[in-house]
Amino acid sequence: MKPREIEELKGKVALGNRILFHQGLADYHGHQSARIPGTRKFLIKPVLAPLGRITGKDIITVDIDEYKSVCDANAAKVAGKRQVTKIKAPPRETMLHAAIYEARPEVNSVVHTHQPLATAFSVAGVPLLPIYNQAAPFAPETPIFPSPRLICSVQDGTEVAQTLGSRMAMLLQGHGIIMVGDSLEYATVHAIYLERTAHMQWVASSVGKPVTMPQKDIDVMRENMIYRAYDAFAYFSSLLPKR
Repeated sequence: MKPREIEELKGKVALGNRILFHQGLADYHGHQSARIPGTRKFLIKPVLAPLGRITGKDIITVDIDEYKSVCDANAAKVAGKRQVTKIKAPPRETMLHAAIYEARPEVNSVVHTHQPLATAFSVAGVPLLPIYNQAAPFAPETPIFPSPRLICSVQDGTEVAQTLGSRMAMLLQGHGIIMVGDSLEYATVHAIYLERTAHMQWVASSVGKPVTMPQKDIDVMRENMIYRAYDAFAYFSSLLPKR
């Protein structure tokens, strides 16, 4: 990518993070990233930076190979210690992103949040199901990573990527969610739709048994959401306070 295109992508990463904040899915915890096409690098916001004010100028670049070479040593260095956070350092769970990009070449954006309703389902050990149109990409159900630990080491990242497999979304038990997509737009809006799925499944469970959509409808809507995600992203962008 040309430098101007990378700057534009940084702006889009910042926008995606602000949308997640505005939708109540993330605060200073949580992060969205985007792969720099044709490279082993990705863009991500700094650790603990408040998402509501993130701009493209704040976004940093992470080299997957460089990060993998130091992440285990860095994790061991800070284990159990309180340290002053350097604002331009990547998030402690950056390995989560690096491992997924390495395992899934078709993925161009990764979201990790601690959004409350979906996380509650992870605590209960209940997968989220394709019960309405916008949930079709989550079929047949969201896998659940069976630990609340932080994803800080190479091994942690490998295990998360293996649990995710070829799915678009997964739950981390007691820890939040992961959403991936072939575009930043797709990953952003489906993180929102995952929380709405959790709400709908919770309500449906209180009055009966949630029913998944027929497979033929899942197939149609899954394909449809690849394109509709861009319109949805524009809509959620329009809801942000004017800067």
